[in-house]
Amino acid sequence: MTKIINLKDIEFLDNINKRLVFDNEQSSLTLLSFKAGKERSLHCDEKDEVAQIIEGIADITIGKEIFRLHAGEMIVMPAHILHGLKAVIDTKMLLLRPKHKHN
Repeated sequence: MTKIINLKDIEFLDNINKRLVFDNEQSSLTLLSFKAGKERSLHCDEKDEVAQIIEGIADITIGKEIFRLHAGEMIVMPAHILHGLKAVIDTKMLLLRPKHKHN
């Protein structure tokens, strides 16, 4: 069923809050919220992923570089390179992922 999805309509919890927006055999789209200071530790994936900041500011580490992203910005996190995220302030983001095993 087709419906309008409000991408800012996700609560901030003590832990990372995740809501699956879309999922099929090729890819998934997940809405996440992070309170300031919360982080997703460094990890590697076998396929590229795309992160888009909807609200807030996050530092995204890719390899040895840290990129500060603000609302309205996005970045590609290349396959086979360590990456992670830390919310500078309360942050909401979208994560687009092709189907793959997550390490």
